[in-house]
Amino acid sequence: MDYTGEQEQELEVLESIYPDELTVITKTYPEVHFKVDVKLEPQLEDPTTLNKEHTVCIDFRLPEKYPEEAPMIELEAIEEGQQEEDDGDEEEPEFDEHGNRVSSKFQSLPDQINFDSYLPELQVLLEEQIENDMLLGMQMCFTLISSVKDLCETWFVDQLASLEKQHELELQAREREEQKKFRGTKVTRESYLQWREKFRKELGIDQRDEKRRLDAHHGKMTGRVIFERGLAGDMDDEEDDASLADTLKKTVI
Repeated sequence: MDYTGEQEQELEVLESIYPDELTVITKTYPEVHFKVDVKLEPQLEDPTTLNKEHTVCIDFRLPEKYPEEAPMIELEAIEEGQQEEDDGDEEEPEFDEHGNRVSSKFQSLPDQINFDSYLPELQVLLEEQIENDMLLGMQMCFTLISSVKDLCETWFVDQLASLEKQHELELQAREREEQKKFRGTKVTRESYLQWREKFRKELGIDQRDEKRRLDAHHGKMTGRVIFERGLAGDMDDEEDDASLADTLKKTVI
């Protein structure tokens, strides 16, 4: 196999397919070295929620016997945020009617996804593809570049679906907590009487009522109060003693 011709031919094809994305570092055989920036465009229901651009840079080094030997590949995730019109001024926090902070649009779920954690897995998938698809012996760089784009975009959508599910569960839990504030505790007769007794004691309502009754009767206890306190017998004894004293006074000579 003419390794030199194979590598030169493939590089020319890639330069025509990726005129802006491909950067040639070395064209000289057997040290052909180039990079390709793969811009990711995941399919989102609302693309405006994504405020970052994701690119995976693939670094290819072709060994002397490529394509009969697999290329050496290094991956790098590049993340670029869109420029803010307000020159970086911090956005004022917003809160809902329950006092919960509302997430800013710049903290959207898609923007929480980062490809750094996925690159090791992606590296293994490319190595497995070379072996399973029997790519050795044929020009494979274009196939691998296409796989990187497809795999990364699929992974992004899957990660977003997982984040959305988790976010929904958190919202449901928060809503249940909010509903508890309005449900309160079920009132029974016993709990009401306990609360009433405690409430009246804390505010001194019974003492104030008694004082008002005494003031209304010029300091004398009413029959109801005497009965409630169990003082009826004592009061009768006091009245008998007073009557006896008056009789004795009248009979003194």
